[in-house]
Amino acid sequence: MITRTLAEIYARQGHVAEAVEMYQQLVAAQPDDAGLRQRLAALERELAASRGDVARDARVEQLRTLLRRVTSRRRAR
Repeated sequence: MITRTLAEIYARQGHVAEAVEMYQQLVAAQPDDAGLRQRLAALERELAASRGDVARDARVEQLRTLLRRVTSRRRAR
């Protein structure tokens, strides 16, 4: 059984994607509840931001790897 309380527990524990899925189901069942829609929108923004952070972190790690390769090649000369 999906409830707002359970969805909030997931969100507070950092399981934002799961909380979003629950809120989507809650909104589908209660489309006139503005509070549910607002919370869903906030969680979707949070999820999008966290995914952006993950992508940025991956790019930074790729650049660090490239820098280590370039540095080691220069030392080898």
